[in-house]
Amino acid sequence: MDLKMAVRSLFPAAPTSRINLNFLDDLAEYDHTKPYHFSGPLSKELEPSRTNIQYRMLHDIPVSDLRREERKLLISKHGFQFIQVPEDVIKLDIRGSENQKQEYIESITILIKQLLGASFALCYDCRFRSSTSSKPTDRNITVGTAEHPDTPAEAAHIGYLTPIGAARRTKRHLTNEEAEKYLNRDWRMRVVKQVPTSSPVPTTLTRQIPPQFQPDDLVAVDRVLSEYVGEVYMLKPRKHYRWYRIDHQKPNEATIFMSYDSDPGNGAPYCPHTSAKNPTLPNSVYTRESIELRILLFSPTSDVSA
Repeated sequence: MDLKMAVRSLFPAAPTSRINLNFLDDLAEYDHTKPYHFSGPLSKELEPSRTNIQYRMLHDIPVSDLRREERKLLISKHGFQFIQVPEDVIKLDIRGSENQKQEYIESITILIKQLLGASFALCYDCRFRSSTSSKPTDRNITVGTAEHPDTPAEAAHIGYLTPIGAARRTKRHLTNEEAEKYLNRDWRMRVVKQVPTSSPVPTTLTRQIPPQFQPDDLVAVDRVLSEYVGEVYMLKPRKHYRWYRIDHQKPNEATIFMSYDSDPGNGAPYCPHTSAKNPTLPNSVYTRESIELRILLFSPTSDVSA
């Protein structure tokens, strides 16, 4: 189940269930030592130092179902929305054919570019996830491929990007010419994450930022790779967040949500989210398979030449 927060007053009649959610623990040590996680191969001796992140689970958290209300959601306003994926795109063999996977990526990138009215769009990351996956014992195996899907992220976080992380990430994927053209105040930069499911799931959860959300609820966390250090936000355990889901999400219902927006105006600059298991369902029912795309988009903030 994927989770995002939304303004409760917009959906007063949404059915509510309860669930357990994981958060970054609110530890005093994080006031002077930055949380981090290293992704990649480590020697047996260094494995205990892979991360200093500790989690805390909050129990019995209310989650409202937005099924039949999903058309009211707008990524520009709420930080996330649901889009319809064309049938011919859904039928592409994204796991068995590299060409069809690339066709899928190009089709979704164009769809989101048109939806958001962007002048330039680039998909910079493609990751497979499965709730039935397990971490490979061989530390040299690349996780997130069709052969070795990653597990769903089961702690509340905000995509990939703090402002610092957004700048670092963007420069890694643009050419020098593109960076010179787009990385200035004339262009609005957005990073959007797209998550469909490959099969119907019993419950999919989403969330977006409510008025009760406070900057102090966020903690910047380093995501360390051997060649790159990124920065993301994780959420402290708080009960004032408002969580939402969409029940029985279908393969043609993809979630898109904001990971970063350099010029959000009165809209949502990002969308906290997580995954969690629905405790009311048996283990045999719970499954999630998805392919996640992270897409970089630029739109002019003033009259500049395209």
